[in-house]
Amino acid sequence: MSAEAPVLATTGLSVSLGGRAILKDIAMKARHGEFLVVIGPNGAGKTTLLKALAGLLDASGEVLLGGRSLALIARRQRALLLGYLPQGHEFHWPLSVLDVVGLGRLPRGAGADLSEEDRNAVARAMEETGVSGFAGRTVTTLSGGERARVALARVLATEADLILADEPTASLDPRYQLVVLDILKRHAARGAVVAVLHDLGLAARYADRLLILDEGRVVAAGPPREVLTAERLATTFGVRAEILERDGATVVIPKSVI
Repeated sequence: MSAEAPVLATTGLSVSLGGRAILKDIAMKARHGEFLVVIGPNGAGKTTLLKALAGLLDASGEVLLGGRSLALIARRQRALLLGYLPQGHEFHWPLSVLDVVGLGRLPRGAGADLSEEDRNAVARAMEETGVSGFAGRTVTTLSGGERARVALARVLATEADLILADEPTASLDPRYQLVVLDILKRHAARGAVVAVLHDLGLAARYADRLLILDEGRVVAAGPPREVLTAERLATTFGVRAEILERDGATVVIPKSVI
């Protein structure tokens, strides 16, 4: 992907499900080297947005990957350009962790026998996410947090420039929340990451830019210190909050509901 063009961009992106408008005329960009975090109240359309960006939902408007229309990119090529990490981290087949992470190499033509390049990519992804010690274990026997890290390792193994991650810190203890977001931050420096987070503190700490959704529309976009205002948190999230600056980072402290 060209570093000059946005890694990802949309114009007029809209999605309706069951006759109800979920996303309404979304215009957004994720630039090269950027960690873009999507926040918003429950039901705002955050998961729907990520699915639409991944080409998993019918949508109107346009999604561009590296300046190319997503609709014109073959599915296998899409899988080389973007990695999608959904919510839930459900695994329905009793595969070993090594085999699950190895599935991330399928878009690159990997078969049952991985090449040395494939094995190296899988090993790097497992090492980075701290799941190398689980290699021989059956993925369905792992805890929710362990499965979450395996799912991330599978996405990292694709070596796609763009990662779309829906609630990547769900089910994780505080240490691994930071580990996973550190990983995504490093990946963003090499490509781009768009992640949905509910934790406003983590979003403020890690995001280069925030995109705030409410009722299917973008209500604010920009650096955390610009968009996370007490007034906006009150109107969008229904909370009274204190906004502080500590060591160059924005800190959000919810105080009470409105």
